[in-house]
Amino acid sequence: MSHPSRTTRRRFLTGAAATGGAVVLAPQTFALGLASARKAPVFRGGRFADGVICGDPTPTGCTLWSRVTGVEGAGRVELEVATDRAFRRVVQRRQIATSGAANHAVKARLTGLKPYEQYYYRFSTRTGESRVGRLRTALPAGSQQPVRFAFFSCQDYTHGWYNAHEVMAKEDLDFVVCLGDYIYSETYHSVKGTKTAVRDDRIGRSGPNRDIVREALTLSDYRAKYSLYRSDPALQAVHARFPMVMLWDDHEVQDNYAGAEKDGGLPAAKRYGAARKAAARKAFFESMPAFAGSSGQRIYRSLRFGDVVDLVVMDQRSYRQDQPCGDAVVAPCAELEQPRALLGRTQLDAVKQRLGSSTAAWKVLANEVTMMPTRVLGGANYSYDTWSGYPGEREELLGFLRDRAIKDTVFITGDIHTFIAGDVRTAAGETVATEFVGGSITSQSLGETKLDVGGGVVLPGNDANPQTDPGLIDTLRGFNPWVDQADFDHHGYGKVVATPSAFDCQMVRMETIKRRTTKTLPSTGWRYRVARGQQSIKGVNGPPATA
Repeated sequence: MSHPSRTTRRRFLTGAAATGGAVVLAPQTFALGLASARKAPVFRGGRFADGVICGDPTPTGCTLWSRVTGVEGAGRVELEVATDRAFRRVVQRRQIATSGAANHAVKARLTGLKPYEQYYYRFSTRTGESRVGRLRTALPAGSQQPVRFAFFSCQDYTHGWYNAHEVMAKEDLDFVVCLGDYIYSETYHSVKGTKTAVRDDRIGRSGPNRDIVREALTLSDYRAKYSLYRSDPALQAVHARFPMVMLWDDHEVQDNYAGAEKDGGLPAAKRYGAARKAAARKAFFESMPAFAGSSGQRIYRSLRFGDVVDLVVMDQRSYRQDQPCGDAVVAPCAELEQPRALLGRTQLDAVKQRLGSSTAAWKVLANEVTMMPTRVLGGANYSYDTWSGYPGEREELLGFLRDRAIKDTVFITGDIHTFIAGDVRTAAGETVATEFVGGSITSQSLGETKLDVGGGVVLPGNDANPQTDPGLIDTLRGFNPWVDQADFDHHGYGKVVATPSAFDCQMVRMETIKRRTTKTLPSTGWRYRVARGQQSIKGVNGPPATA
């Protein structure tokens, strides 16, 4: 998503000898440069300052990640997995090679674990240990047990405290989905320069974009971003407690880029070269418990959780063509009639195939940008960076759901820094799915900044104490009749309990991010229970919430 203050465009490491039933994979992206490390000794010294992460859980495995700091050259790190926190019952132990070529990150894909079991893991050198992480493998095929998960996005390090992560870390969840904008390559706020920042990010350098304080440009810059964000104890606690399903949006590379365009399809002042994009992608895969696999840097994939949830993870940046209509807040333009890829043919076909063959109770699509249009004054679209800018693929996907009578489909979405709940409709107005947009962890909400609502009207916003006029929300809801609820002011995440009969989604909204607190707002009006076969959620919670 473009920073909301602007209205125009904006397997890994190979382990040493595997033991037990586990396998350590070495995708090409990370195996390069590590041949010497495989024969090197276990590091002496070093710290695991970035914490630990578990990713992509299956009934029998997961990916474990950490990074050893304060070491040089090539070496190895030991990994232990146990059924108890004291590591008296170790079930797998191995050594993982790394080197400076991989920023001394360590990553292992384990197999041979038991379905829906809790395990503990840690990494160590000869003289140092990581914190202990906890993981839970996925439910096996045939299971009718409830699936519990959270989803979040957009965690600008400078704009607020990670209060939502502190609350999330205390939930009872099977896994957590990050819908992108995990880091921001751009720094928009500084403690000294504005009143909007609570802490500083001094990584990178100033560039031609006047609305950006600094931005990451090199591999070392992007690597430093991940370490900075993970210096926050609340984020580390979430990672240590729950398996993660990670995907990217735009800010992991650059705001609103279109990956199919050589220079990102950006204005002259924001265009990037191949080296910058490659650096950003390399840093992402080094820093995440996600495997690119044999297909290179592909992140779209699917994960199954019992017979209840089929999670379809999409990549809405890598294959997209440039946004139409100058990516401005304007009425639809002629460019919308031209064929334009968002997912691209190969990925779109894969998504349709998965949805068409799924037997899960709920088909959940991890969706970076909103499927519901957001229309403002004068018939303008608020953003063409969303599915609204790609009506051909949008209609193909939604028409597929309609024509195949695929029910019980839910989009979970990030990007727009706003809580929204509503119906997903075709261009003809047929409701075919539900969408829950989970706000942002900290990134500037629409109520906190200048907001172009079309027709030449720009609202000033209030970063310190956002209080969007309920009348404006009602007006915008009138322009967007598929929307049931919208909260422009607050931050947080979505929390889901899915069962064979219902999909329960609650928006967890924080009182504030400008001071450290775990106070949340009441869930009144922001908890939805969608029954199997129920197509619309309009009005199910009574009058719209005002808080």
